[in-house]
Amino acid sequence: MDDFMKNAINPGRDPIERQMIISEAIWELLKEKTGLTDEDLVKKVREIDLRDGVLDGRVKPEPPVACPKCNKKMKKGSSTCVYCGHIIPADVFSR
Repeated sequence: MDDFMKNAINPGRDPIERQMIISEAIWELLKEKTGLTDEDLVKKVREIDLRDGVLDGRVKPEPPVACPKCNKKMKKGSSTCVYCGHIIPADVFSR
């Protein structure tokens, strides 16, 4: 990885700015490789935004998940139940 990339995606940078540059790069690659348009992206963003029923630029946080083994509420962001130790696969898009 060259010095530019080390600096551009350095975790020490402002996390929002870092996320913006990575998102922009991903979107430009997708457009080049697939023929998707900015309009396609806007439609998808709107669709995702409306999943919580409100077009407000935000996504409502998901309620705590119940452990499939003991049915107790799991700690947000955890993949292991603190009550019974059951491990569930993490969802990379959970909020």
